[in-house]
Amino acid sequence: MKPSSLDFGSFNVEIVQKRIKNIYFRVYPLKETIIVSAPVHLDPETLNRAILSKRDWIIRQVNKGQARHPSLQKSYTTGEEFLFKGKSYLLKVIEQDQGQNVYISNDGHIHLMVNPGSGILERESLLDDWCREEIKKSIPPILEKWQPLTGVKIRQFGIRKMKTRWGSCNINAARIWLNLRLIHLPLEFLEYVTVHEMVHLLERGHNARFKGFMDRFIPDWRNLKKELEKFSL
Repeated sequence: MKPSSLDFGSFNVEIVQKRIKNIYFRVYPLKETIIVSAPVHLDPETLNRAILSKRDWIIRQVNKGQARHPSLQKSYTTGEEFLFKGKSYLLKVIEQDQGQNVYISNDGHIHLMVNPGSGILERESLLDDWCREEIKKSIPPILEKWQPLTGVKIRQFGIRKMKTRWGSCNINAARIWLNLRLIHLPLEFLEYVTVHEMVHLLERGHNARFKGFMDRFIPDWRNLKKELEKFSL
């Protein structure tokens, strides 16, 4: 089923048919996608009318999301915005021969010291390495807090870029992996994803038992999950 005559600019409307009674809408600004969950028996004309009736709300959500979560696609030039732990900074790129470095200054800039003539990939790699080290510093306190609360002992953790998930785990090795992109978001999301993967060492699937553990450890985890889904991987 595909809605006709619906224009939301660059946003794509995706229809997901489910065995449900009502219609539900989700807007993902960074993915430029509007997901509409609809009952399997609903005819296209009725669905079109339902979507159009929510047009003003959808546009408000699109504008709100784009303002709150600017694109993560970067050119790594001076004056460009860079999200770090949920806070917006401006990049200040300085070419020098004395070596490469990244640091946050007191004036709210992230200084990117690069080799003369460096390109986007080199600058991205330098920032990625810095972000990886910074996120590694944030994880031990989270583990120290949650290991006694969950009864789970993590033997090893790692950071890497992942295209389809925010975290993963190896149950047998008691090892978790966390997405490098989490460094752009408020630390509460890093904590949520870390605990999520730790709970998988108690319960492999996303079943009622898993959700029961999450309800016990992070009662607000469902809202955090919904908020996290708004960000682009």
